[in-house]
Amino acid sequence: MQNLVEINNLSLIYQDLKSETLALDDINLKIQPKEFVAIVGPSGCGKTTILSLIAGLIKPSKGSIKINGENPNLKSNLCGYMFQKDNLLPWRSIEKNIYYGLEIKHKLNKESKQYALDLAGKYGIGDFLKKHPDELSGGMRQRVALIRTLSLKPELLLLDEPFSALDYQTRLELCDHISNIIKSEEKTAILVTHDIIEAISMSDKIVVLSARPGKIKAIHQLDFDKSLTPFMRRQTDKSKQLFDVIWQEIQNEKQKN
Repeated sequence: MQNLVEINNLSLIYQDLKSETLALDDINLKIQPKEFVAIVGPSGCGKTTILSLIAGLIKPSKGSIKINGENPNLKSNLCGYMFQKDNLLPWRSIEKNIYYGLEIKHKLNKESKQYALDLAGKYGIGDFLKKHPDELSGGMRQRVALIRTLSLKPELLLLDEPFSALDYQTRLELCDHISNIIKSEEKTAILVTHDIIEAISMSDKIVVLSARPGKIKAIHQLDFDKSLTPFMRRQTDKSKQLFDVIWQEIQNEKQKN
């Protein structure tokens, strides 16, 4: 199967007037279509920076990134980015918020509107279209944010700790909802998270980064029963054993600093 994402020999150096800082060093990663990949590692290791590079927000100092054989850039529709905060506009209705990305990309038309509305109805937002963000729970707002992103039909979803601002119970529920939506829409996704068990519960592959400069410390290929939801995965002995392995890998990296 042809890879959707290919990252080769990727490095990034931050520069200022006085110094240079090597943030990422020689990252090599391949991601197949419909694969869900999670990236974990110590704080400051460059997890979110990798997403920014993949999205084309910043350029690497060395190496290359290809998505479906193309170089990512802000004008392309290769990536959809979902942030820690939902970034919904409070003065706009939920329906108008869902259209916002289409407006920015100058792709708002009858067909794209209907596609967005179909997504909203399919994933439980249809009854809330005339409401405003402050009338919805945090979990519902994040679902709206995902539907807004999916409305653009991106090749790849980039999820930057989208559950971190939510309470624990809402996080558990939303992990199931988001995972179901991504699988149903047959999307490829990369999740950055500090929560190891969250990564285990949702992903097909986990990439563990070293302390700065970020390098790939380990890659764990997961083989859970496909019928298990993220919540069900959390309850398995396999999850607990894998958590211990990854936790120790990250602790070892922290001790190096």
